[in-house]
Amino acid sequence: MDRRQFALGVSTSALAGASSRAAFAQGTAENSEARLAAYASALTFEQLPPDVVEALKRLLIDTLACAYGALGCEPAAIAEKTFRADLGGGPAVATLIGGHAPISVEGAALVNGVLVRYLDLNDIYAGEEPAHPSECVPTAIACCEEAGKSGRDLLTAMAVGYETQLALVDAMAWGTRGFHSLSAAGFVTPLIAGKAWGLTAAQMANAVGISGPKQLTLLAINAGAISMMKAFGYPSGAMDGIFAARLAKNGFTGASGALEWFIANSTGKTKEFHLELSPGKFRLLNVGLKRFPLQFELQIVAEAGVEIKKTMKATPADISEIVVETTQSAKEKTADPTRYAPKTKETADHSLPVCLAMALIDGDVTVKQFDTGRWKAPDVLALASKVRVDAVPNAPRGGGAMVRVTAGGEKIEKRIDIPDGDPRRPMAPESLAGKFNQFAAPLLGKGRAEAVLEACHNLDKLGKVSDLTKLLTAG
Repeated sequence: MDRRQFALGVSTSALAGASSRAAFAQGTAENSEARLAAYASALTFEQLPPDVVEALKRLLIDTLACAYGALGCEPAAIAEKTFRADLGGGPAVATLIGGHAPISVEGAALVNGVLVRYLDLNDIYAGEEPAHPSECVPTAIACCEEAGKSGRDLLTAMAVGYETQLALVDAMAWGTRGFHSLSAAGFVTPLIAGKAWGLTAAQMANAVGISGPKQLTLLAINAGAISMMKAFGYPSGAMDGIFAARLAKNGFTGASGALEWFIANSTGKTKEFHLELSPGKFRLLNVGLKRFPLQFELQIVAEAGVEIKKTMKATPADISEIVVETTQSAKEKTADPTRYAPKTKETADHSLPVCLAMALIDGDVTVKQFDTGRWKAPDVLALASKVRVDAVPNAPRGGGAMVRVTAGGEKIEKRIDIPDGDPRRPMAPESLAGKFNQFAAPLLGKGRAEAVLEACHNLDKLGKVSDLTKLLTAG
């Protein structure tokens, strides 16, 4: 038995009590709160393989890029102003990305969380349903900064957040029960805070039991015209999860078996709930990055449109018909009648017709187009009205898309099966650095933006997380 195997075996058995290691890995030993807490408490930096450490660094860079890209957005500004005015108690020990004045840990998790999610450009994982696990990163940064933790501690806290959230996404489909997958925030963020602050497994279990049952979020937030709630749901749960960890640290107790109760008493496609948590299996290696600031099923459609634009000899005005063949899920979520004439930015970046029209007219789909209102321009909406979306029978979610364009006498088609940034087609390092610098350099300056990238790449060597966060503030 090598040292890694020994470490895994000892830490798991020590914290899983009388349960066997196999039972713990399969999630059959105790209630969900205890299993989640045991996993979080047991995980150490030494258990993270080199490829997992490097993946976490890439995910951190991508998360920061998304936050910088959203600076100045209205939802984050409202959230910060309201929090400071009405909920600003507690020591200002955490950094706001791109900000000046520090804020409390709960405030940083809220405001930075809104920034990370706002553009719909952050990472994606497709389990039983899609999730954006990088929403947990602001909590990890703020809690580790408050506790004076090292870069290795931050990487470990991030791993706890990613792995527990992805385990929950794989265990069940929240959406079939009428709830959004960001409901996981209430069960995940107390574990991140507990890991950063050195809570015991029992305290973490209580924190999850305090926060989780009250953070279930209705799927209605993504129905019809999408509002600012898209970016607020997870950060709100994170703020509450951090407070729950503080309560548990001081002896407050929480419910147990909440997820098991939820499965048994809610209507869904299955009554099974298999929470698999294994210290040797890392789902975060299967997390993808986004090239376009769009809903994840639109990544391939936008890319197809960009490629068609490159070869199309006719002008967009000559286009007479556009046919998209995609999955039933994509059609339902991104091409219902409300998506053809969106009223909000949040609806526009979930609109297949509008995003494809911008790709075909402008040759790209960018943050700037959404910031300037390009998505509601007459020529974009006119072309979007020509888009017909056909669902391919029995096509699996993420099964690719075909775009066919007729323009004059020209017929062009392009099929994309795997989007740029998918783990099967990973984003190149230089593309990730470009994504970060595109958004961060205008605020920080080229030199400090490069210093942030260097700190992220060397995070496992940083003595304190504050060595990174001091670089993140506005210049």
